[in-house]
Formats: sequence, C-alpha cells, structure tokens
Amino acid sequence: MISLLSGHTLLVFVGIPALVIAVVTLLVFASSIAQGPRYRPGLSWWAPPVWINGPVATKPDPANLPELPAGSTPSATAARGVARSTGGASASW
Repeated sequence: MISLLSGHTLLVFVGIPALVIAVVTLLVFASSIAQGPRYRPGLSWWAPPVWINGPVATKPDPANLPELPAGSTPSATAARGVARSTGGASASW
C-alpha cells in the first residue's frame, strides 16, 4: 500500500496544504514583522514623547517675558490668604 504513494500524491496531499499553511501564517504575522519591536513591560521606553494637538513647542524670548514686581513671590501671596485670580486646582482659570 505504501508503495502506491508516488511523488505526485505526496505533493498534493502534503505539499499543497503545507504551502497554504505557510502562506496564511506569513500573512497573519506580516503586519507585526513590518511594525518592528514593541514595548515590553520591564524594559525602558525608547520612543520620544508625543503630545497630540498640544501647544507648539516654541521657546519664549527672555527679552519679552514680563517681570515680577519686586518683593512678590507666589508662595508669599498664597500664605497670606489672598485669592488668586488664575490657575490652581479650583479651575478658576
């Protein structure tokens, strides 16, 4: 019975299914292979930070920055109980 198996029979019943399985496997893993490595827990993060729709990254010109009045510090006004008009956790921006 085994002597009746020819090369063509093995090709049809073993080779073609193996080829189909290999092609499907390649198609399934092709996208992850093309994307490259991904983050794994416990490893350091190598990608730069991304802020989507954030402010434009421009450095302020030191010559155009407003100056604080002499002798005033943010902690001094908060310690005296003066209500702030902007910012803070009260969302009174």
